[in-house]
Amino acid sequence: MIYHINRAKMKASATPDQIEAALESWREQGRSVPSVKSFIIGRDLGGDFEYSAVFAVEDLDGLFEYLTHPTTYATDDLGLNLVEDLTIFDVSDDDDPELNAKIQELHRRRNELNPEVAGMLADVPTYRGAGVDD
Repeated sequence: MIYHINRAKMKASATPDQIEAALESWREQGRSVPSVKSFIIGRDLGGDFEYSAVFAVEDLDGLFEYLTHPTTYATDDLGLNLVEDLTIFDVSDDDDPELNAKIQELHRRRNELNPEVAGMLADVPTYRGAGVDD
């Protein structure tokens, strides 16, 4: 399994309605992306972030389907401009020593396929995550 994790702190200018719309958009991803086996969206407890989303997929193909699904792009369009601080990473129980490189490549391919999203990620004041060159 691969657990795709998003942790977000919202901008002070984000309204409660905008935040709820972004959270609902994450929930819609979980409901509509066929490769998502389970998900949880909610408050991020015990850290510097306010909200998190965790999506479980079985494999790399499932992760790429999630990353490039129309509902994922819709969430990007809706929510990335609301975010002050965003960290995106993946956790897996797969012991393939090349898994991290493969996941990073999927994130890079996603950004190449949709340069607009890559630009929106670049506009997030603090972004740490997969598929971004350091």
